[in-house]
Amino acid sequence: MSIRILYSEIRRHLRIHKGFTAVPVRYYEDIPKAYRPYGKTGDGNYGSTLGKQNLLHVEPVRETILRLAKTIPFTDKDSVFNIAEYGAADGSTAMAIFGELLATLKDHHGPNTQFQVIYEDLEMNDFNSLFKRMSGIIPDPPSYLLEMDNVYVLASGTNFYKQSIPSNSIHFMMSMTSIHWLSRTPTTFKNSIYKDAKSSTEETAALHKQAELDWETFLLRRSRELKRGGLLVVGTVAEFEDRNTGENKYTMYSLVGLLNEVWKVYRQSGKISKEEFVNTNISACYRTMKEMRKPFDNKTSPVSRSGLTLLSAEAVVNPDVFYNNWKEKKDKEGIDDREEFARMYVSAHRNWSNSTFMNGLSDSRSLERKEQIVDGLYDDLNKRISRMNPEIFKDDVKFIYLVIRKE
Repeated sequence: MSIRILYSEIRRHLRIHKGFTAVPVRYYEDIPKAYRPYGKTGDGNYGSTLGKQNLLHVEPVRETILRLAKTIPFTDKDSVFNIAEYGAADGSTAMAIFGELLATLKDHHGPNTQFQVIYEDLEMNDFNSLFKRMSGIIPDPPSYLLEMDNVYVLASGTNFYKQSIPSNSIHFMMSMTSIHWLSRTPTTFKNSIYKDAKSSTEETAALHKQAELDWETFLLRRSRELKRGGLLVVGTVAEFEDRNTGENKYTMYSLVGLLNEVWKVYRQSGKISKEEFVNTNISACYRTMKEMRKPFDNKTSPVSRSGLTLLSAEAVVNPDVFYNNWKEKKDKEGIDDREEFARMYVSAHRNWSNSTFMNGLSDSRSLERKEQIVDGLYDDLNKRISRMNPEIFKDDVKFIYLVIRKE
């Protein structure tokens, strides 16, 4: 299409009245169900609740990041050092480590070096809270942007199963607590919201097949974006074998099991229909170490051929901040505050799980009725956890960490 024809088409859609340009509105209908953050936009809900736990997930790779970052090639031909986070939420998880990373790199390359930090997440993400954190309007954790010159922050509201940033542009990238989310829901578990011991072979196979495809896709997209010598650090929830029972478990095993129990009660009581129960599925997969390593251990895989090389892979059990707070209060003050433990725990994990239950409910229900049902679910969950001993309920927060270089 020629430029002249293109402008003609544009003018055809514009109406100009006394200096006002009326641009046709694009109306979106039948928007597919997707993850939506819980809480009021701009309130920083994610960082003030679940972010307290996620901050700890960076610690096991903190020193590795700061040490290896100085080995990333950066020459006079590079005008800007580019940093990216994928699945950034409101920016709270990476705030401290990115501040340290920037300070380390400024010291290494000089204070006048320019840096660009790009935060990627879905288009429905709470970017309002992210930029409020960056500007200090939401002050905790403290923003590195307030203390540093030559640092520029941008956002990419895309989807990390697509290419989000120009090819061959990023020096350092990180993703914490996000790659377990799948690009689509590959199966419906008929008797649970996530796979369990009673799930069929077909259900489990479909889940892990999609997870394998998505992991490869994620890596290939990041490989395009990374510069030669650049680093990718991934931290993710994991599936593992319980050392005491030999049972296959995963991060948040107790919580997901309890959510499933309450949702089953709702089905049995008629509060939700059988179809709604079946349609409620956590669109995620907790991978094993073997699954995480597979694209790298196979030297002829598309990921290996793209130039990505695995520098290290480690499984770590991270502390549960909510359990630790409960135990510290109990040990130091003699107060066994299980209600506070339940309240903090549920408010944190509602962030990632709320939309799963909202999406499972029938579209024949009004939004108000859906919210009433899901509010009731979390109220009942809160009551159940407050009656339990945190020593028994607590989950192993097991994580897998990969450090990857683009050769």
